[in-house]
Amino acid sequence: MYESEEKPLLQAKETQRDAAINLGINLGMPRWLALSFAIFVTSLHTSSFILSMYVMNQYSYQTYMKEKYPTSSHKSTGSQSACELNISTLAYKEQVVVQKLTSELNIYCSLATYNVIGVIFTLNLATYSDIYGRKLFFIAPFIGTLLKTLLCTITIYFNLKLEWIILFYCIEGCTGTWVSTLSMAYSVMADLTEPGKPRTFVIGCFETSLGIAAFIVSMLSGYLIKWTDGFFYPSLISTVMVLLGLLIVIFILPETLHDSKKRSDVSFIQNMVRVTDVYKKGFSPDGKQWMFIILIVIFMMSNLANIARPQIETLYQLNSPFCWSAVRIGWYGSMRLGLLNIGNLAMIYLFHLCTTDEYIVLASLLTTVVSLTIEGLATSDFMLYLALGTGVGSSLGMAMSRAIMSRITPDTKQGSVFAGVAVPEIVFSLVSSLGANAIYDATVSIYRGLTFFIMAGYGFIGIILCLILICGQKGYKMSKDTTRITIHVAENDKPVVNGYQIQDQSYENSHHF
Repeated sequence: MYESEEKPLLQAKETQRDAAINLGINLGMPRWLALSFAIFVTSLHTSSFILSMYVMNQYSYQTYMKEKYPTSSHKSTGSQSACELNISTLAYKEQVVVQKLTSELNIYCSLATYNVIGVIFTLNLATYSDIYGRKLFFIAPFIGTLLKTLLCTITIYFNLKLEWIILFYCIEGCTGTWVSTLSMAYSVMADLTEPGKPRTFVIGCFETSLGIAAFIVSMLSGYLIKWTDGFFYPSLISTVMVLLGLLIVIFILPETLHDSKKRSDVSFIQNMVRVTDVYKKGFSPDGKQWMFIILIVIFMMSNLANIARPQIETLYQLNSPFCWSAVRIGWYGSMRLGLLNIGNLAMIYLFHLCTTDEYIVLASLLTTVVSLTIEGLATSDFMLYLALGTGVGSSLGMAMSRAIMSRITPDTKQGSVFAGVAVPEIVFSLVSSLGANAIYDATVSIYRGLTFFIMAGYGFIGIILCLILICGQKGYKMSKDTTRITIHVAENDKPVVNGYQIQDQSYENSHHF
C-alpha cells in the first residue's frame, strides 16, 4: 500500500517539475536552440572583451615605448619581443619603466570599467529581469562594449592620446560590461533547465563554450597583430564580434521568462535591496543563510585568484627571462584556456559519477593554488608550461559556486541570486585587477612572481572555506535526518512514527505533521 501510493506522488512531482520548466512559453524555437543562442552571444561578448584586452595591452606597451624612448631600437612586432635579457643595460631599464607605465594604465582602465554606475546598473539588471523578462536586459551591456571597442579602434587608427581609452572603458563600465551579460545568460539557463545536475551540466557546457571561444581568440590575437603588422584590424574585428552579438540578441534571441514566473514590480530602491535578499535568512527553503555567505566568499576568492591573471601574464611573458613575442603569448593563452575547459568538462563528468558540485569547487581551488605557485617560481619556459598543465579546471570555482547557489534557490528568485553574485563579481574583478597590477608595478624590479603567490593565497583561503562548507552541509543534513519524523500508514491503518506503531489514536488527533 505504501509503495503504490508513493509512485503516483513521485510521478506527480516530476510532472509538476517539468511543467514548471515548460510553462507553455512560446520560444518560437526548440529549447536547446534558445540555449545555444544565449551561449553563443555571450561567447561573442566575452571573446570581444578578451581580444580587445590583448590588443590594447600590447598596443599600450608599444605606444609608451615609442613615446618615452623614440630612439630606442627595442620595438615590439608580432613575431619579436622588445626584450632585453641583460639587466645591467639601458634597454632593460627602459622596458621596466614601460612595464610600470602600462601596469598603471591598466589600473586606471580597471577603475573606469568597474565604476559605481556600472555596479548600480548590474545590481538592478538581473533583478529587474525577474520582472520584465531577460531579452531587454541583454542589450545594454552589448551597446557599452560596442562603443568601447569602436572608440578604441578609432584611437589606434588616428594615433590619439592613449589616455583617451580610460574614458572609453568608463562608457563600457556604465552599462555593466560582460559581467551583466554573463548574469543574464545564467538567468536564461535557469529558466530553461531543471535544478540540480542537469542545470550544472548545462552551466559546465556554457563555461566550456566560453573557454573554447576564448581559446580561439587568444590563439589568433598574436597572429592578427603579426599578419596585419599592427593593432587596428584586430581591434576592428573585436568591434564586429560584439556588433554581431547585439544583432542576434535584438532580432533572434527569444524571451525565456514565462509570465507566471515574473515577480511583482517594485520601486528602484526595493529592487536594489532584493539583491541582498540572497544573504538573508529565509531566502530559500533549500539553503541556509550561512551556505550562501560561504559560497559567495568562495566565489570571490576564486575571482581574485583568476580574473587578473591574463593581464599580469602578458606583462610577465613580454619581458625577461622569457621575452615572448605576441604570437607566442597568444598561443600560451589559448592553450591555457583550451586545457582549462577540457579539464572543466572532464571534472564535471567524473566528479558527478561519484560526488557533488562542492567537491568540484574544492578540486578547482587546489589546481589554482598549485598552478599559480609554479608560475610565481618560474624562471624558464618549461615552468610556465608546467603551470599551464597543473591549472586544468582552475576556472571552475566560480561557475560551480554559481551552480550550487542556483540549485538551492527557488525558480522565482533566480534573477536575484545571479544579481547577488554579479555585483560582488564586478567589485572583486576591480579589486583583483587593481591589486594585481599595483603589486606587479611595485615588485616588478624586485621579484615579479610575487603577484602570483598572492593570487595563490586567495585560492588557499577558498580551499579552507570549501572544506568548512562541505563539513557544515554534512552536519546540517545529519541534523535534518535525525530530527525528521516520518509518518505512513501501516497495514492495520494505524500510524507509525519512526518505525513505532502508535496505539493511542488521540496522539494522531492532537499532533499535526
